[in-house]
Amino acid sequence: MQSRRDQVQAQSYVLGRLTAALVAADPEALEHPHRRVAAGILAGLLVAALVVAGFGVYGFLVPGGSKAWRQPGVLILERETGAQYVFAKNQLLPVRNYTSAALLFGKPPKLVSVSRKSLAGTPKGQPVGIPEAPDALPSAGGLGGADWTTCAISQRDSAGTLALATVLAVGRDSGGQSVPDDRALVVRAAGDDARGGYLVWRGTRHRLTEEWLPRVLGYQDRAVTVQPQWIDLLPAGPDLRPIDVPGRGAAGPDIDGAPSRIGELFRTRLPGTAERYYLLRRDGLSELTATEFGVVSGDPRTEQAYGGGPVAPRELSPAALAQLPVSDEPGLPRSLPPVPPAVAGTGGERAWCVRWTPGEGVSVVADPAPAGVPLATAGAAGGSAAAAVLIQPNTGGIVRAGREGQAPGTTLFLLTDAGLRFPLTSPDVAKSLGYPTDDVVTVPPALLRLLPTGATLDPAQAAG
Repeated sequence: MQSRRDQVQAQSYVLGRLTAALVAADPEALEHPHRRVAAGILAGLLVAALVVAGFGVYGFLVPGGSKAWRQPGVLILERETGAQYVFAKNQLLPVRNYTSAALLFGKPPKLVSVSRKSLAGTPKGQPVGIPEAPDALPSAGGLGGADWTTCAISQRDSAGTLALATVLAVGRDSGGQSVPDDRALVVRAAGDDARGGYLVWRGTRHRLTEEWLPRVLGYQDRAVTVQPQWIDLLPAGPDLRPIDVPGRGAAGPDIDGAPSRIGELFRTRLPGTAERYYLLRRDGLSELTATEFGVVSGDPRTEQAYGGGPVAPRELSPAALAQLPVSDEPGLPRSLPPVPPAVAGTGGERAWCVRWTPGEGVSVVADPAPAGVPLATAGAAGGSAAAAVLIQPNTGGIVRAGREGQAPGTTLFLLTDAGLRFPLTSPDVAKSLGYPTDDVVTVPPALLRLLPTGATLDPAQAAG
């Protein structure tokens, strides 16, 4: 009888032959087919253990690892604390911010994160850099096509005291509604004796030179009080003023069989046409627009042509109109509205804003009023900067002051999403920060004045 041991050995022998036949195609092989694999694995493990041990010994004898942080142009970031250093003169110099490091190197630095242990033993020097310089810079080209929107915020308290603020937003699209071309605003600067204020029409401001002009044009009690810097953002158009009439009140020619006086107003209407108005001058009749008629009829001096009596236009026959000469004396500039535009409404909880887009000019829009903005009492003394500056994250770049059709300013500024402008001492500073000089955005001076000014970015100061 075979014992169980004999049976197990027989089974192992048969399985060995089958395995050898499948793996090595030789059932009579004297060596087990898996022996070499096992030997290779064991040898590999021994080699790996020796390599690890070698690195351990090297790390013990030469602590600190890589010295790439010692290379020029590297901003060292201590991994555990976030402290920033530059390596110079065989020592670590604490640098106050990223911008200062760029000014020191003359180019954007390379960031290298290093452990505190790797920096141990390296001497540390005195801090360098500009304390108030930005620690993060916006991407180049971030201002291209961005809207600059300046809103006038106003609010009255329970006592009726008016408080105002000006808010600048850059790169934020709030979906404001533009003022139609047939609508206008009447605004008045807080604390400024601007007579009748300003008529804002089609993105241009026209000064109303007399206090009675808003009344005769239908704008009484419709003026919006804003801060002066808001008005400065609008391009200035010609003043809306009374029309000078030399010889007003002197005797004129007989018209339709009745005597006349220089400065009198006339009206005529042909069948199927609108009523037209005329002003008698020394050299003939001047046809008036609806705006000009309102200005002349409301001018207190026009009473001189009526003997101090009420001003009322006379009917003018077509025959008299054909016989009288046409005056060459000027009226109001043609760029003023021919008809007094109706006053626009904000349409709810909105604020009047001036929007400027590079290459497109200025428009007036009604935007949602920002909340939480500090207000100042109307007429109180204050700076020209905005009460709040809201800039889209990572929006900014190099800007300079300039007006369309004029040579731009020579001073460059770095605008960051913190809402500050930092003067640059030269165009080379912009290159050091990674901004090409052909990517400068020219901004109206009144807009730049709304931005608070930060520290001057000077390489010499960064090294001190």
